[in-house]
Amino acid sequence: MHLATKMPRCYTAIKVVMPMRRSTVLPLLVLLLSIAGCRSGPMESHEGNVKVTLPARQQAVTFVKQTDGSWKGSIQTTGSARAFEATVSWEATQQLSSNVLTSLGQGSFMTSAGAPEFGTFDQMLMLVGAASEPAPDGKGSLRIFITSMKDGSQQDIVDIPLVLTLAP
Repeated sequence: MHLATKMPRCYTAIKVVMPMRRSTVLPLLVLLLSIAGCRSGPMESHEGNVKVTLPARQQAVTFVKQTDGSWKGSIQTTGSARAFEATVSWEATQQLSSNVLTSLGQGSFMTSAGAPEFGTFDQMLMLVGAASEPAPDGKGSLRIFITSMKDGSQQDIVDIPLVLTLAP
């Protein structure tokens, strides 16, 4: 009999607490994701001149082994930029350890308009892992930026973390 009287009280307490939990779950989830660095939407440089809508953070890039032993993968990038002569640069790297990176490619492409206008871009980037380097598997990064015409430095940097995988 004692157990039967406790059950309804517990059930009643759950009915009261559950609506409060539901109302706090979404804000708590958003807070935790923002603390963890998981943001959604376009990524933008601090200066505001480069906005990347694709790839998404932590997007997987699958690499296929070639007959020469190298590895090839591709990734779509879209967005907009306000760049001198409509030129945007990129570089992709694989993180081998906490302080060692290896290149998976670099280059540049054109947007639909040059500064002072924002031009759009939609490019398929080809990434290549050299046969002499470890297979591209694990953490990687794609950097989209504008190269300074004054001194060649990287400006308006957008770094996008990637997940590198190998085709079966």
